[in-house]
Amino acid sequence: MMRYKYTLITLALFAICAFVVVSKIKIDSSYLVFLPGYKYGQSFEKVKSEYVKALVEVSEKFSDGAQLLVVLYSKDTFFDEKKILKLSELQNKLLSLEGVKSILSVLNYPFKKPYFDGQSLSKEILFDEESKNFISSDGKYVVLSCVLKANKDLKFNPQVIREIKKVLSDYGEFSPLLFGESVINYHLFQEILRQSSIYPTIMFFVIFIIFYFQTRSFVASLIALCYPVISIVVVLAVALSFGMVLNVMTVMSVSFLIIIGSAYGLHFYNGVLRFKKDVRKHMFRPIFYSMVTTAIGFLSFLFVKIQAFRELGMLVSSGLAVDFILLFTSGYELLSKTAQEIVKPPIFLKISSRKIGMAIFVLVLLAAISSPLLLKNILVGMDQVMYFDKKSEIRRATEILRNYFSYREPIYVMLEKSSPFNLKDGETVLEIIDKLNKLNGVSSVQFPTSFSLPSLIIARRFQPAVSFFVADNRTIRLVVNMTPEGYTKSLQLKSEIEKILKDYEYSYTLASVAFVVEEINSQIVKNQLETLFVSLIFIFVAVLAAFRKFVLSWTILVPIFATALMNFAFMSLLKVRLEISTSMVASILIGLVVDYSIHLAHDLRMTEDIDQTIRNIALPIFTNALGLIAGFTVLFFSKLALFRNVSVLLCLGIAFGCLFTIFSQPMILQKVLIMKKQS
Repeated sequence: MMRYKYTLITLALFAICAFVVVSKIKIDSSYLVFLPGYKYGQSFEKVKSEYVKALVEVSEKFSDGAQLLVVLYSKDTFFDEKKILKLSELQNKLLSLEGVKSILSVLNYPFKKPYFDGQSLSKEILFDEESKNFISSDGKYVVLSCVLKANKDLKFNPQVIREIKKVLSDYGEFSPLLFGESVINYHLFQEILRQSSIYPTIMFFVIFIIFYFQTRSFVASLIALCYPVISIVVVLAVALSFGMVLNVMTVMSVSFLIIIGSAYGLHFYNGVLRFKKDVRKHMFRPIFYSMVTTAIGFLSFLFVKIQAFRELGMLVSSGLAVDFILLFTSGYELLSKTAQEIVKPPIFLKISSRKIGMAIFVLVLLAAISSPLLLKNILVGMDQVMYFDKKSEIRRATEILRNYFSYREPIYVMLEKSSPFNLKDGETVLEIIDKLNKLNGVSSVQFPTSFSLPSLIIARRFQPAVSFFVADNRTIRLVVNMTPEGYTKSLQLKSEIEKILKDYEYSYTLASVAFVVEEINSQIVKNQLETLFVSLIFIFVAVLAAFRKFVLSWTILVPIFATALMNFAFMSLLKVRLEISTSMVASILIGLVVDYSIHLAHDLRMTEDIDQTIRNIALPIFTNALGLIAGFTVLFFSKLALFRNVSVLLCLGIAFGCLFTIFSQPMILQKVLIMKKQS
């Protein structure tokens, strides 16, 4: 029994940590995780973003929550009596839901005259400027603007969206589509569930098949994959105990640890085949420094101000450390007993490896020469809509809103006065609305202008549609709808609106999700440079500490410089944006690819024969790269472009780094070896 004491301890630890994870796991699908200072569960007062605070202020003032749009279609138009009555029935059912506060639509909006008489919708509505936010010019599309009930600190409740979807499922004839921040959060919530369960399971079996092909050992392949899974559970249990939650960033730690951590088990097993019971003596240094350099790539995220980035870096780096410890304790107990000689397929190709190496060198040189042009073509920033597939509900709804309503998320303009609004204020508000409508980037401004302000203040008490615009006798809200072009320059538009409002006596607050998105995008380039620089410096220090040769250490880093350069070339050629998720790819690739170079240099120090070294490590490196690529390929099937973009870049970067290390790096190391012998 004592022969397997570490394995028994590992199993007991796994059982305890699994219980902790199941009992404490929470999910935060909010886009706010990308903001500096944001932390789940804490007050928004501690979030440094003035734009988030403005959203909360407006929400609290009007006692409402998020806004979502229901886009409906009828080929017979909604002037058909049966269709409009069906629409009225749908609106009433939605209003009866616990989480829905109010709905604005063609049925109840306070137009200058009522167009819906309870039985039919008059076509005169098409000539009313205020109607273009609710019905398309051909009458085939309508929008229900739903305001959800207030939720503390803008926290997302997926149950509300489920209930709305359940109601809409009975109205398939209208081809209903949902759009809005809460809907985006709902889809992110669903994707986080898939990322933490379905995709990792598929990855496990895909990588297992590849490892079995190389090891010919069922037990060894299984063990190599079990330790990363145990590591995930252990680090999540600790993190969740300290209040961390799974979000769109931290959930990627599950996939990263399975894909990356499994490689150490494969390298260890290949060491068992070569060194038998002395495997720990010979494989400790290369696997340890591979783990350290990969962890450094993720630890570079600690220098980013975004909490979700830092948590991802800590989860993966600590998980890799746990995986390493388990492998050299329990893993040694199990793998050293299962090792068996396998027949390795031939690794050398008919084509001279030198020719391939030179071809790769030329490719890197061309990328370096054209880098100014390639980098210039990389688009920076992305809004949440672009994270979704073109066929997704979000993207389809966006296209309809853009084409038929010239609409994106609005800017809320809250106007406040120290004394009650009067008739003269009504004229001033009309003047403000007229000026706002003339701004480039504004598609329309919503406010019931057909009635005087005093009458609206009275009407808000018994008309929910009016209360959306009037909070009390001293506070009103204008809804400034942006065009797609205006959305991309929302902060510029905000400045132009402020210039208009400064000429009036009212105090004002401007709030929009678009401001938050643009603030997040402004952090991207800085994050990219910080993580890249930090990871390069610390990895060089680690490699220098391991090999203690300055020239050799720089030589080992050549593949990661080439891979980082090619990563940006791939982004430019494939038109992948540099956004919050893709900005971390270069640092991750640096940590992964340097592993191959370390294994190559370590083996060469022992053999001092480049051909023998290639025979020793080429197959494990190829298999490792293939396992990583296969694992990340699973993310191709994600419904979010956010994960697919990361997956594509990682797969291409790993493939290039592997080929460069096998075919080009030996040529460089051969030169270093010759120089060493000559000296």
